[in-house]
Amino acid sequence: MKFSISRLKEKALELGFLAVGIGSAEPFPLYRRELRSRPEMYEWGRDLAERTSLRNLHLERFADPQEFLSEARSIIVVVDGYAETAFPPSLVGRIGRCYQKGLFSRIDTAAKRRRKEFRKFLQGQGLKVLYGPAPARLAGSRAGVTHFGKNAFAYANEVAGQSSWIVNEPYLVDQELSPDTSTFYLGCPEGCRICLEACPTGALYEPLRMDPRRCIAFHTYFNDGEIPRDLRPKMGTWVYGCDICQEVCPRNQKWLEEEKPPDPELFRRAEDWALARLLTMTQEYYESRVWPFLFYIRRENRKLWQRNAAVALGNEGSPDTIPLLHSALEDPEPLVRCHVAWALGRIGGAKARKALEAQLRKEGEKNVREEIRWALERM
Repeated sequence: MKFSISRLKEKALELGFLAVGIGSAEPFPLYRRELRSRPEMYEWGRDLAERTSLRNLHLERFADPQEFLSEARSIIVVVDGYAETAFPPSLVGRIGRCYQKGLFSRIDTAAKRRRKEFRKFLQGQGLKVLYGPAPARLAGSRAGVTHFGKNAFAYANEVAGQSSWIVNEPYLVDQELSPDTSTFYLGCPEGCRICLEACPTGALYEPLRMDPRRCIAFHTYFNDGEIPRDLRPKMGTWVYGCDICQEVCPRNQKWLEEEKPPDPELFRRAEDWALARLLTMTQEYYESRVWPFLFYIRRENRKLWQRNAAVALGNEGSPDTIPLLHSALEDPEPLVRCHVAWALGRIGGAKARKALEAQLRKEGEKNVREEIRWALERM
């Protein structure tokens, strides 16, 4: 069968991908150098499966695609986007837009169907195919479909308003295909530091470099314990992911300001993810209404969502939520009670103090008692 690159690209666009390009499957030495220059920032990936619904990430292996597919000769990169519809206002600042759109979920989304159909098409063309194991942003620039921003995100070269509201999806294949021209460059104005200055936790510490251990998104789903106290006030109302460094980017403003039609299904689902519901949800509710869409947090770790919701409510700062938080001090999970106590201290006032003092008198868990005392001392 004669392989047609033009037909490959036509098919990708027919399926709804925004762009497609081809690069070589040679190793990515820059990726390896960056990981080796700051290994302490990425040790968390090695035991990720123990804490999340994801596999362990031995990230340095991604520097060489042939570690995963020994016959790999080319990387086909398709660009998918989440810029075509409006998002529910109630979820902005709470759940990252790419997760809202189901680009990474267990449900049968249009994005998931596109991936399956494209892989099936490539296999039908006689290619051996493996989806995913390559540094997606570097692969996108090698394949000529994206370039970089100082916030370390990939920015589209020609589609999606040349914004970063996109994801690159690499497919390793076993044929050497004619590559597109690389677009490995930084597209931001030289003096712009808006994204770095806007990052509340300092995770984005210099252009193109981010410490994931301080990232809000990391702590919402990869941290399975207490969120460090110094980071809690900086997390705002985010409970799954974070879009701040993208939201403030001048290159993304056109998309943010553009009038777009609502996604009816997403607007219908928005109320399921209200902070009050997340804080008090049952296991059945979690497994049916939250986990299938936002699955990084394991099925058995509903408490992490409750933890995140408590911090978000504390940062929201409404005295109207004190009765809800007071009730949540009875939650059987010490981790939840710790963060609820912090939230009450963050909101403050006589009612919050009364709730904390009452709980302190009966609290049997040392960590929770310490959290309550810490909160009371700062009210």
